[in-house]
Amino acid sequence: MDLPDPPPPFTAEAWCKAIARQRERAIRVMARPLTAEIPPGFVYTGEAQDFVVLDAALLPMARTQTLLHEVAHLLLDHQVNVLHEDVDQRAEREAEIAADFLALRLARAAQQSEGSPRPIRGFRSGDGSGWLQRRQADWDLYLLWTAMRAAAPEVCLDASPEGGYEVPSPLGARRSRRHRQVVEIHDALRQLRPWYCPDVYLSARRRAQCNRLDPASVELIAEAAVIAVALRRKIAGVDGDIEALHSEACIDLPASLKPAARRLARLSRALHHSPLVTAEVAKWGTVVTGDGPATVIELRPRHAGRLARAA
Repeated sequence: MDLPDPPPPFTAEAWCKAIARQRERAIRVMARPLTAEIPPGFVYTGEAQDFVVLDAALLPMARTQTLLHEVAHLLLDHQVNVLHEDVDQRAEREAEIAADFLALRLARAAQQSEGSPRPIRGFRSGDGSGWLQRRQADWDLYLLWTAMRAAAPEVCLDASPEGGYEVPSPLGARRSRRHRQVVEIHDALRQLRPWYCPDVYLSARRRAQCNRLDPASVELIAEAAVIAVALRRKIAGVDGDIEALHSEACIDLPASLKPAARRLARLSRALHHSPLVTAEVAKWGTVVTGDGPATVIELRPRHAGRLARAA
């Protein structure tokens, strides 16, 4: 696309201003509270400038990806529609793949500006425990992504309506896979917002505090419990508050890829393995629909019974 280099402070907003100057057409970015049934962002064109509207409750990394996605529509000369009615699925997929490229370029520009040398592959210290930890984190992230995909398959790039065609990754292998999983987990968390319950959060906090966990672990357990119960309810078909506006994000995640992936991996381990989260799911997870008890997908690991007794 022959775009200008991302300028300092290496944010999507700053880059959009540079792109707008090159295009000689302003791009105005606005944040508004949006319900979960509305797309997290949309773009429309005015007479003299283009407008991008983003959900004010988007987490920083999701905000960056969404803004780059909407700007990609403009750069690719797509026919934009305010609320994505009559969505052109091919155009949406093209814009999302382009947003992945743009996000990677933005991250590389920020990294290069810091002047920190990249580690040399193959020269890592010790007994390989660092490698094992990274592979474990990758697996935990994958498990969370799989659970989110079951609840909100529409957020996945390879969920094609033409019969499951899987778009090949446009980036390098591991980083691109992690980037796509984190982006789609962010999107799925937004889709789960109508099923989040503050009472679950407060109950899980009290349980974690009673077990004398440190403050960071208390927060992690509370967030994992909220997600686990919301997943269970959504998959079971329980009605959520779709119309509810969310002025702030319900889950706190870092803005950049590596820290976000690490925290999501820890969140995944808590969701799938913590006896405290298992106890909260048992407490709040009895789902009832209008016709009686609903069928739910089991979220607990195979040894859940032992974990529940331990809780």
